[in-house]
Amino acid sequence: MRMSKDVNQGRRKFVKTSAAVAAGGTILSSFPITSFGVGTQSELRVGLVGCGGRGTGAASEALKTSKSVKLVALGETFEDRLSGAYSQLKSTFGNQVEVPDSNKFIGFDAYQKVIEKCDVVILATPPPFRPQHFEAAVKADKHVFIEKPLFVDIPGYHKVMETNELAKQKKLNVAVGLQLRFETGYQQMVEKINNGAIGDITSLNVYYNVGAPKIHPRQPGQTEMNYQVRNWRYFTWLWGGQLAGQAIHQIDVINWLMNDYPVTVNGLGGRQVFSGPNQGNTYDHHYAEFEYANKIKLHVQCRNIDNNWNKNGFHIQGTTGYADDKSRIYDPSGTIVWRYRDRDETIGSSQRCQSNFINSVLENKPLNQVEYGAKSTLATIMGRMAIHSGQVITIDQALASTKSILPKEFHWDAEMPDMPGADGNYEIPMPGKTEVL
Repeated sequence: MRMSKDVNQGRRKFVKTSAAVAAGGTILSSFPITSFGVGTQSELRVGLVGCGGRGTGAASEALKTSKSVKLVALGETFEDRLSGAYSQLKSTFGNQVEVPDSNKFIGFDAYQKVIEKCDVVILATPPPFRPQHFEAAVKADKHVFIEKPLFVDIPGYHKVMETNELAKQKKLNVAVGLQLRFETGYQQMVEKINNGAIGDITSLNVYYNVGAPKIHPRQPGQTEMNYQVRNWRYFTWLWGGQLAGQAIHQIDVINWLMNDYPVTVNGLGGRQVFSGPNQGNTYDHHYAEFEYANKIKLHVQCRNIDNNWNKNGFHIQGTTGYADDKSRIYDPSGTIVWRYRDRDETIGSSQRCQSNFINSVLENKPLNQVEYGAKSTLATIMGRMAIHSGQVITIDQALASTKSILPKEFHWDAEMPDMPGADGNYEIPMPGKTEVL
């Protein structure tokens, strides 16, 4: 199958980018946390947009990197989340958190106000807002840490890639929250596999089987937008689906190993346990069969159902052995022939990822991770499109799509793409009927 010019270019860039990231991660892994932040910039003003758990965690990691980092602005759609994040970060980091009430912004336009106050912005809202926020940050000449996934539909992909061209022209640093690339054991394992440790790769498997997201019951007088954003993991336009929202980490590891991206995908899924208005319109289980240009297949299974067998990881099968998500390599008999043993429990891959970004800004070293972040996000969106439609989706078909799944406007009374019917239930995607292109 021929790949589009866009993806061929992405593949060539991926090889260069992934090599640089692997090298950077290996260097960071040899330093204690107190060695981070040795740059010359006296103060780095950071703003956070999206004050949920991931945003608070990312801000914490930025503050841990260097005493030069100061958190100066917070933006959120919900006041309680902003207050919780501020209290947690202030109690932990003290004077490094300097966010007066005048720099605490609530609403869909909060990102614009945060961007005005900082040198670096962390974007950690639900993903449909990411392309718009990224564009605003780059146009304002800010360095950006952008959480995964980067978008939820194909127009979002094109917006992110277009904005990244501007970021590169402006020499702005942009990092992506796909932190498993900074896992030292994975870096060493990928290198060994690429050097033939398991022979030729024959098949790939990814797992993300976990429980259901928390439900926030509908409140009296709550608008539809407010309700859906509170329950964003239950709405496709807000989450992008489980492949994008969760399994993207493991899928990205496989893309990194393959130095490539899938060119076609088919799949299936549904709602076996999710039911009723409180669980929106997302599926609770997914299976996708991706294929790379060299015909190697990646099998991905995901589940968001409580009280089940859970597994979060991957399996890489080769002609003379296999490897797993515990950074272990086996021979054909199942005997471990290599494992990563030098685990540093004090500095995780997420901290390394964030510190790499902050230090790149402090030390004025170029960094841009958008290529692989966007391409891996694109693969997950293709997977969801195949599962919802029941059709095989190719990279060419996906990139040609102009179909948006977002509301036309972002405000509390906006007209929503997914509205409950007379019985309170939302329309569920139906393979064979749902159009995704």
